[in-house]
Amino acid sequence: MSFWGAKVAPGKEADISTKHEVLHLSQACLDPATKGGASSKVMIEQQGSSYVVAVLTEGKQESCSLDLFLDLSEAKLKVVGKATVHLTGYFEVDDLEMGSDEEMAPAAKASPKASPKAAVSSSPKASPKASPKEAAKASPKASPKASPKAAAKAAEEEDDDEDEEEEEESAHDE
Repeated sequence: MSFWGAKVAPGKEADISTKHEVLHLSQACLDPATKGGASSKVMIEQQGSSYVVAVLTEGKQESCSLDLFLDLSEAKLKVVGKATVHLTGYFEVDDLEMGSDEEMAPAAKASPKASPKAAVSSSPKASPKASPKEAAKASPKASPKASPKAAAKAAEEEDDDEDEEEEEESAHDE
């Protein structure tokens, strides 16, 4: 990610000259020198249509948080009104620069070490359903949404199961 910012005068378009394709627009603020009562609209023009994404008025709403991802090959940012607007955000890293999961996944599938049988057995339909205790034993963090309390409880159950197994083994040994 890299920071981006522009001061856009009324009636002008934001100058966005970059090699990046996607801009995350995060904030629109009135220029500090804006005269009392002056206002401006931040607009996005895309595919022949204009969309107002922020209306800023000095003394009332002087800033607006945004969460917009803009494809720079299609979208233009423009300010309409009587006040200069500061726009800020950041550029998304291109997939080619970082290497995306989608690009890496086919490479893993093409690996000679991966066998078709291994791929089939990892399918949820191909494997028998495990009991909840077995699932907890296999991975206390099976769910990415598991809370720390749930993980601790799963670990505790795993310890209890191990204790029970040890007790059963020692009872059989006697």
